[in-house]
Amino acid sequence: MTKPLVTIITPTYNQVDYIVETVRSVLCQTYENIEYIVIDDGSTDKTGEVLQQFSEQVKIVRQNNSGQAATLNKGWNMAQGSLLGYLSSDDILYPDAVARLVKRLGDSPDASCIFPDCDLIDANSTVIKKNVCREFDLIKLIIEQECHIGPGALFRREAYNQTGGWNSDYTLAPDREFWARMAKLGDITFLPERLAGYRLHDQSISYKEYSDKVSHEYVRFLDDYFETSSGISINIINRKDEAYGNAYFLIARNALRAKNWKLAWHYYKNARSLNPKLRSVSAKFQLVKTAASKPIRRILSKLSLA
Repeated sequence: MTKPLVTIITPTYNQVDYIVETVRSVLCQTYENIEYIVIDDGSTDKTGEVLQQFSEQVKIVRQNNSGQAATLNKGWNMAQGSLLGYLSSDDILYPDAVARLVKRLGDSPDASCIFPDCDLIDANSTVIKKNVCREFDLIKLIIEQECHIGPGALFRREAYNQTGGWNSDYTLAPDREFWARMAKLGDITFLPERLAGYRLHDQSISYKEYSDKVSHEYVRFLDDYFETSSGISINIINRKDEAYGNAYFLIARNALRAKNWKLAWHYYKNARSLNPKLRSVSAKFQLVKTAASKPIRRILSKLSLA
């Protein structure tokens, strides 16, 4: 029986320090039927040069900078595979990742998507923490804006065609909005095997400071969901204010990261008025940790675990 073709897209922008390891992790997969497309989204460092060594094994596309969402959609629209996925240009897949995911998806006809557990790794690929992903939970995604889908997710082409891909109007977390739409089409299945490495480093998007406008995507995500979704669970509808409160709490934390204390206080007041649970000591402790310098954050983290 012919194995389904899997297309993996890697969008990259100025990731010369990590792109080689990322590409090699895909080329070293034990699964043999993979189409791999790397799109250089207008890099100004030497990313384009280092990619040349893979030109015979990987389809390399270069373009003017278009952003992550538009770049991924371009890659998926080029794809020949019946199963689609993506891998950020600083993350890695472990050798059996695709093989294990394809097998599980084949055994799960009701699933539109599957994703594995993963490790948190640092700039040197040292594992910081194991087992960082969890079962997909739509209620947690909407109410708490928690989404633990890491690298390695695969989804069916039919599901991609129905969702239309990532929304390029989102900058902060287009994947979160995409998964909310994907969940309408079938199960999003979690494979509890560590098959990928999610990298944190000083240049990663997880550490960037966002503008007030971009931070409001947390609220916009909820607006879009409640305005366009039909058949929303009563459990979600009954917690709508809580969801918006949590969104404003995230915006407040981003304002703290940008050291905009006045704006942070404004959004925190909005947050706790919508979700009284955010008046708790633990919520305030989160704000203190967010505002603190890195050394102090480490101390506070240890205290919270003590």
